[in-house]
Amino acid sequence: MRTLVGPACVAVVPLLVWPGLARPFSDPKLAAVALGAVLCLVLPLPSSPRGARELPTRLIAVAALWIGSFLVAGLTARVPDLLSLLLGLAAPTLALAVLRTGAPPATVIRAQVVGATVCAAVAVAQWVGWDPFAVLGWHAPVDGASVRMRVYGTLGNPNFVGALMAMSVPLTMAVHALSASSVVRRVAEVAGVLQAAALVGTGSRGAVLGLGAAMAAWALVRWSRRMRLALAALLVFGGIAIGLSPARPLDTTAAGRLHLWRIVAPHALDAPLTGLGPGAVALQFPGWQRSAARQGVRDRRFAGLTDHVHNDYLEAVVERGVPGLLSCVLPLGLLVWLLARVPRPAAPMVAGCCGALAAGAACAFVDFPLARPAELVWWWMAIAILMLEASDS
Repeated sequence: MRTLVGPACVAVVPLLVWPGLARPFSDPKLAAVALGAVLCLVLPLPSSPRGARELPTRLIAVAALWIGSFLVAGLTARVPDLLSLLLGLAAPTLALAVLRTGAPPATVIRAQVVGATVCAAVAVAQWVGWDPFAVLGWHAPVDGASVRMRVYGTLGNPNFVGALMAMSVPLTMAVHALSASSVVRRVAEVAGVLQAAALVGTGSRGAVLGLGAAMAAWALVRWSRRMRLALAALLVFGGIAIGLSPARPLDTTAAGRLHLWRIVAPHALDAPLTGLGPGAVALQFPGWQRSAARQGVRDRRFAGLTDHVHNDYLEAVVERGVPGLLSCVLPLGLLVWLLARVPRPAAPMVAGCCGALAAGAACAFVDFPLARPAELVWWWMAIAILMLEASDS
């Protein structure tokens, strides 16, 4: 029973919503991440050596760099955002603590697939015009927004749903490949279809980018004729998803991202060792925008406030300095190393986590999945399981 606590904590993270809160989607998830980390830490270690798995030193070092960059940035900032700080500390702690309880990585991945699939089912229902939250009497604050905003799942925004689906599809493929039961394989196939449909429904082009990266990583470590056909199907799927997207024209979206980066990038090394602190982008952006406008960086279409840079790597170096950027890049180095070294075909669990990590990394170039509870937990679970499996092999 103890080994099921951690996977259960992970599974519920994307699903928690509390109508009436100022942040009804993110705050309950953040609370679940923090409480889940504490719960898994206080659970006794497995008494049987067979159940206990020592966490690799490399994993602890990577997590320590991430956590340390948040601590230093938070302690040295004038006004750190405490919720951002809490998420940065709690997500990797939860991932390591779950594995510390002796939970089998395959069980954790199945739990992630369950959580993502429930979220996908809600998103698909919203896409076809039936919002479960509205049926329960709660109308989410999406009035006046783009039509695609109605596909917010249990995460509050279609881009968030799309990113989680992109990270979850390779995990679902891993569950399918791992199972010897035809029933479980059929269930995994249904789950994968739901996740793909939810991704299309969100209209998120960043999610299509993430899914493409996930499938490329999967293909590199599990290459086969079936995989080649799957990649061909993915190209068709990606074209359909982009074609159906009701989002702004691609050139407008790209121009908006570039405009935002041009405003923030000059401040990337304002505090190279410590960063400006968690949440500094939201706090400093109004002044940065005025300063940039005086230097000719202005575009009336994109004038306004923002909480995030829509590039996790740029945001990391601004808020946590060079150590923060390194803490984001090191897991990508792990991914490249695994893609180069792992024997082919790789185990499904390794391939699934490679795909999830690649999807999160790709989405992080154009969005901020590493600043959101569900996606950050998925990211850290992929890192932790990959390093654990690599140490065993």
